Amino acid sequence: MGLETAYCKVCPMHAKIGIRDFFYETRYIFLFYVIGDIATTVFALESELGYEANSIISGFLANYGYASLVLIKLLFLFICFLDYVYLKKCNYLSTWNATRHCVSLLGILLVVNNILVIGGAGSPLDRLLDGY
Repeated sequence: MGLETAYCKVCPMHAKIGIRDFFYETRYIFLFYVIGDIATTVFALESELGYEANSIISGFLANYGYASLVLIKLLFLFICFLDYVYLKKCNYLSTWNATRHCVSLLGILLVVNNILVIGGAGSPLDRLLDGY
């Protein structure tokens, strides 16, 4: 029995999966987590008003530049698409909705954090993680 057959028995392939639907459902992820975070991060780094706190991302930025940030975000979107396809085909719609809303909220928090850093208020996330 092939993997596809086993998958079909677990998750029926009745859901229609379309790239247009994916982009519509992830529009806030794209807007905040991808575009907003990249734009505010690049602005903060270029104007020397902030730094990249994530050591993994910081390493990629130091070695490969801003293109690495874009590639990481695109890789994340691809992982979201795989998650979307799996959850839709398995009819786990509430799980998909929770996932996309949580990632959208994360994007909003990242953009707000970056805007506060740019504005000189500092990073509330740094304060939270440092215990202040």
